[in-house]
Amino acid sequence: MSYLDKVIQETLRKYPPLPNHFRRCTVPYTIPGTKVRLEKGTRVFIPILGLQMDPAYFPHPHKFDPERFSEENKATRPRFAYLPFGEGPRNCIGMRFGQLQTKLGLAVLLHSYRFTPCDQTLRQVRFEPKAVFTASRGGNWLRLAARH
Repeated sequence: MSYLDKVIQETLRKYPPLPNHFRRCTVPYTIPGTKVRLEKGTRVFIPILGLQMDPAYFPHPHKFDPERFSEENKATRPRFAYLPFGEGPRNCIGMRFGQLQTKLGLAVLLHSYRFTPCDQTLRQVRFEPKAVFTASRGGNWLRLAARH
């Protein structure tokens, strides 16, 4: 189950449910190491997909590597470099339920079916630019075969 957790976290790193978050500054704040000051009420745009694909935090970001989420590797990067559900008091209230539902759904599907690529399977996912949630342009095509 710990490896399944890593696989799900790596999937959420590459394909976060929301590619961007918007927040409002609640107190005046100066960004460390700069002279940039955010006044109370300033809207802040947080590029989740940009953070999670940044090679400074995730070397070879296009490679699917669940070991990025081993305890040793997680300790080497800033806590807020990985934010698929947000963080703090405004994080997604359905995070735990969504993760549990994902694990249960995968267990049932993988127990019942075998998944293989087909002619329409995209080798590299392209995002739908007009979608609010992260979505694949052209869908995700796989061949399913029932397990006996």
